[in-house]
Amino acid sequence: MIKAVFLDFDGTVFSHSSVSIPASAYKAIDRLREKGIKVFLCTGRAPAEFKDFDLRDLHIDGRILSNGQMVLDRNDEIIYEKPVEGELKDRIITLFKKKSFPMYMVTRDDIYLNDVNETVYEVQDAVSSGIPRIKEYEGENIYMASAFFNKKEDIETIYELEKIAEITWWHQGAVDIVPKGISKADGISKVCQVYGIKQEETLGIGDGENDVGMLKHCAISIAMGNASPSLKQIADYVTDDIDDDGLYNALKHYQLI
Repeated sequence: MIKAVFLDFDGTVFSHSSVSIPASAYKAIDRLREKGIKVFLCTGRAPAEFKDFDLRDLHIDGRILSNGQMVLDRNDEIIYEKPVEGELKDRIITLFKKKSFPMYMVTRDDIYLNDVNETVYEVQDAVSSGIPRIKEYEGENIYMASAFFNKKEDIETIYELEKIAEITWWHQGAVDIVPKGISKADGISKVCQVYGIKQEETLGIGDGENDVGMLKHCAISIAMGNASPSLKQIADYVTDDIDDDGLYNALKHYQLI
């Protein structure tokens, strides 16, 4: 019996083609919760990024953010957090300050850039988001970093972190950076621990590379019709595109709504 559903945000709940959450997605989530099934967003998004979206009518039980680095309950109180530390933190800060290419760093309440170029504008527009403010690092806890590329050598510089970092692509011009071994699965495990939910009672739905950990961890894994081919290969079920009621149809297929 499924007791918790974990949903990626971009491309799963929120459509960037319509720049909205499909009506069927709202309906599906409300029906899950009416049946006593908890619903959590599980995303690479930072807390501050949700200021760009009106989620007042999205009734959920919490959010797993920054690819598993932070978990908030339904009242936005922190259940779990794991700031980046040690060598990875030092190297991210060094790259951020060097400004060889645009990077942003995620803090508890903010997200800010070291520089901006056309790639940043292109990527942020593709995910229906504004441009984070440019700001110098002032010592805050860092939960995740992202880097923006338009040159091969910049990509190679980031991949020098590969032994100590998970590097996941979320756009053809951008990657997320979190500590090695961390994924959305870590946030899901913490949620399950807090709410007394067993792994075999979980279902995850996503569409991108950073959803691999979530789909491998959950008892039932679903890839959206608009998901990457690699994610579809590991999913138990592939549903329709987000704009063709994919979320609703997936939950209907498993008779959860």
